Amino acid sequence: MNTTVITRDKQKEKTISPTPPSPKKKVRFSLPQKIVFGLTGIIGLAILSFIIYTAQDLPPLTEIENPQSSLSTQVLSADGAVLDNFYSQENRVNVKLNEISPYVIDALVATEDVRFYEHSGVDYWSIPAVVKRNMSGTTSGGSTITMQLSRNLFNAVSRERTISRKIKEVIVSAILEKNYTKQEIMEAYLNTVNIFGNAYGIEMASQRLFGKRAKELRLEEAAVMVGMLKGQGVFNPIRNPEKVTSRRNTVIGLMVKHNFLDPQKVNVDSIKQLPLVTVEQGHEHVRGLAPYFRQQVRSFITDWCKNNPKSDGSYYDPYADGLRVYTTLDSRMQRHAEAAVREHLEDLQGKFDNHIKGREPYKSEPAILTDLQKQSQRYLNAKKAGKTQQEIDEEFDKPRQMKIFAWDGDVDTVMSPMDSLKYFARFLETGMVSLDPLTGAVKAWVGGIDFEYFKYDHVSVGKRQVGSTFKPFVYAAAIEYGRKPCDVELNQPVVFENVDGDGTDWIPKNSDGKIGGLMTLRKALATSTNLVTARLMKQIGARVVAEYANRMGIETALDPVPSLCLGTTDLSVLELTGSYGTFANQGRRVTPHFVSRIEDKKGNIIAEFNPTPRQALSEKSAYMTIQLLKGVVDEPGGTASRLRYMYKFRNEIGAKTGTTQNHSDGWFVGVTPNLVSGVWVGCADRRMRFRSIQLGQGASMALPIWALYMKRLYEDAEIGLPDDDRFPAPDGFDISLNCNDPNESLLDRGMQPNEKRVSSDDLDIFD
Repeated sequence: MNTTVITRDKQKEKTISPTPPSPKKKVRFSLPQKIVFGLTGIIGLAILSFIIYTAQDLPPLTEIENPQSSLSTQVLSADGAVLDNFYSQENRVNVKLNEISPYVIDALVATEDVRFYEHSGVDYWSIPAVVKRNMSGTTSGGSTITMQLSRNLFNAVSRERTISRKIKEVIVSAILEKNYTKQEIMEAYLNTVNIFGNAYGIEMASQRLFGKRAKELRLEEAAVMVGMLKGQGVFNPIRNPEKVTSRRNTVIGLMVKHNFLDPQKVNVDSIKQLPLVTVEQGHEHVRGLAPYFRQQVRSFITDWCKNNPKSDGSYYDPYADGLRVYTTLDSRMQRHAEAAVREHLEDLQGKFDNHIKGREPYKSEPAILTDLQKQSQRYLNAKKAGKTQQEIDEEFDKPRQMKIFAWDGDVDTVMSPMDSLKYFARFLETGMVSLDPLTGAVKAWVGGIDFEYFKYDHVSVGKRQVGSTFKPFVYAAAIEYGRKPCDVELNQPVVFENVDGDGTDWIPKNSDGKIGGLMTLRKALATSTNLVTARLMKQIGARVVAEYANRMGIETALDPVPSLCLGTTDLSVLELTGSYGTFANQGRRVTPHFVSRIEDKKGNIIAEFNPTPRQALSEKSAYMTIQLLKGVVDEPGGTASRLRYMYKFRNEIGAKTGTTQNHSDGWFVGVTPNLVSGVWVGCADRRMRFRSIQLGQGASMALPIWALYMKRLYEDAEIGLPDDDRFPAPDGFDISLNCNDPNESLLDRGMQPNEKRVSSDDLDIFD
């Protein structure tokens, strides 16, 4: 076949014959070349096989693309403070990237992976430098943040220094980089990395080390966190503060070197001179705000998880599923409550110690120590071990090193366990709770004076005799049966016949022994006059009183006996205070609650708790009972009148004091239109007590805690608790409440006390 070719120079056609193709040369490899190519193929195949074999241990692709990790349950206050984290092994919660200090992110990139935003999971440019450092004897892995994240997320990647681990890291990193943005990878890393102890993630480590949220970390604190990633065994700020400080400064230097800090704008040298300051470590479960309350939340959420399955039938794990528990507690109010308890009881404890010095009750009643010994864990362990009583007594008499509680700080000392029983038996303890009467939401909860040493919760668990704080239930029932605050009643003895069914009569007495004349119901409750209360009880019956008390919120089964009117029953601070909330809530009973909602780790609400109010008392009866409680504060001789002349409160307050047998228990419940708070004070053993009514009455033991607490609340502008609210009267209320000349009230007399009258409080039937 001929081919036509056009030449550019002559533009003429000419015919040429095609050149026949030359035959292909057969490529021949020499024996050495064949060996080299063969070995290369075998090595390549071996490497590929090794990679495939290594990758078999990795989690499934779906798991790598959607990694899961155990998350702590986080407990938050109503005002957004983190109260606690519940976890089994890893204390871990997730936070968003914008909830982490930018200093942390910059320090991490500058120190661990300066080309983080440029590579795709593996920083190939760093490999020569890594090889060089390893050859010089400096161990360096060269893992990027993404590669480190792969180790944090998947146990299968492992942490051994092997080639297989590196291969796994590269594979997982590639998948992570493909599925997530750099910001998501950074966020995941900071939420999973183990920085300090069992605190996983930047948020938990920040709280453990510095007592603050991750977003609040300053430059020097963020540098400490990142510096510890080099090895918390060596760089531990508690054990090796000097090394950590040096490492912190190195991190800050790297931030300057890689342009994350401008030394013209930030005084780097002065920051490097700052001392390393961390919060106190150890006993995380007892440190911090509201430890008794947090234990209640722990019990609540554990029970809730057991009884509320997920849609797939499985159950939430309160220690691993990353739940968020939103409580009703106000952290600011809690701080004021704890401060008020400390301020009063530290002072009262000194008075009590001086009062019983040389006349300690356990000297005249040895059974006190015997009972305390048998209740101790040391005794129970000894009995379980089969020791005889003599062996146990010898053990209790043997001195040993121990740490004991003191109001001015823990004390390391040497004493015998028996001496420690004597020491701790004398401490006055307390239970205090504050709640919103309209919603039942708990705002503050102080279960004792120190959770590390006194773990018994006196708010919800402990029950003590309530004394005269029970009397308002008698008056409320009487008002429901037609009585009014200004009605008068005889202050004369009354007899309850055959109270035990064996012919025994009960004849109550007034605490001061005085009788005579007529007294308004308002005055009778104000002065806690027993005989008037007993007369009302006889008129309406013990069973009716018990029924109304239960309707208003007393959950304890009440024995309908005549002496119930004077508070012979044992109640908890929580149920008593919650029941007073019924008076302030126009007669509507709302069950106290302390958890508002629960969210899963994705922020979905999985449970809400909003108790439904129910009418337990008519609005008019509730309002009139409030007027009686106001008389306790405003009437001359009222057992809480010191709130006016000593503490200078001018707002509307209803209240009731209570003192029980031999001054063993001091009670006070204070009611304002928007807050109801109850306080109990006493020793763990009722036989440890004041001998004097002047010190042992509820107005002296418990009332000051309420007063100091409310003073702090009203002075705290951030809380904004109004001090001019009034108890709302029901529509159409037309009952006269002007029982006496208004000039007789303490408010109208300029809050001056009756100089001739010393409030003796209400000793009820017991003195």
